[in-house]
Amino acid sequence: MSLKNYSKAPHGFALIAVLWLLILLSLIAMQISSVTRSEAQLARNMTVGSQVQHAAESGVRWAIWSLTLPQEERWLADGSVQKMEFDRTNIAVSLQDENGKIDINMITPAHLTKLFEVAEVDEEIATPLVDAILDWRDEDDLKRLNGAEDEDYLAAGYEYGAKDGIFESVEELQKVLGMEPWIYNAISPALTVYSLKNGINPLVAPRLVLLSLEGADEYIVDQYIEDRRLNHEDRLPPPETPPLQGKFISPSLQGVYYTIYTEAVAGQYGKAFKQVVVRRRSAAANARFDLIKSSEKKEPLFIGLESDD
Repeated sequence: MSLKNYSKAPHGFALIAVLWLLILLSLIAMQISSVTRSEAQLARNMTVGSQVQHAAESGVRWAIWSLTLPQEERWLADGSVQKMEFDRTNIAVSLQDENGKIDINMITPAHLTKLFEVAEVDEEIATPLVDAILDWRDEDDLKRLNGAEDEDYLAAGYEYGAKDGIFESVEELQKVLGMEPWIYNAISPALTVYSLKNGINPLVAPRLVLLSLEGADEYIVDQYIEDRRLNHEDRLPPPETPPLQGKFISPSLQGVYYTIYTEAVAGQYGKAFKQVVVRRRSAAANARFDLIKSSEKKEPLFIGLESDD
């Protein structure tokens, strides 16, 4: 190496060092930018999350407000969906009078069997489930033909036996021997523990409940549901109850317990689902309501609710 080239060598090393330093600084800058964007996105997500939570809670208040209106002005509490948009957030709410459902502590074996049938549960699965449900809620330890008592639960690996007492919640059905999630999801919308009546209010009964009555078919039930909603919107008297075989309570009887489902959607990821049960203290316009149960749902309640964002 000549003296001339040797004298330039340190400058070449210095240039390479500077280039590596620039690359390192660029990587650090990119990392900081990425972290900043992530933090900004997280902050936006938290803001949207808070927004939809408040919107879902507003949906609950909206439904309760409806219950304070005069009878002819309030929503028909048959699970019909009400929608509104506020501050670029779509809100959907349904109000269900529990008197329209079948009380699981009052249902007869024949009616329970029919409910499983219309919920498309095979007979070989439904038959032992019917007996197991009855064995769960009765007070004795006598096993029905296809039922289940304490020894059956223990043999199946459960640490509990048949309750031998009334159901305190519909969710308790999931503990009955043989009850699978898909079956519970199929029948639970028709059931309640709040009506305390051996009958239903047909004016607010869900479709599945009406289909579980003897003499029902899809055409009769769907036509009746459409007629009762149209008459309510037009402030006309309710239609005549179809000739179904079942025990009914007066459609004019005001409900006490109501389930409110509410869903709020803002943007692609901002979603909140709530389900609450409230109890009405009196029939007066200024009636107070007690919160009986509240839960955050994980799945959408309604189909087709999307944000405009």
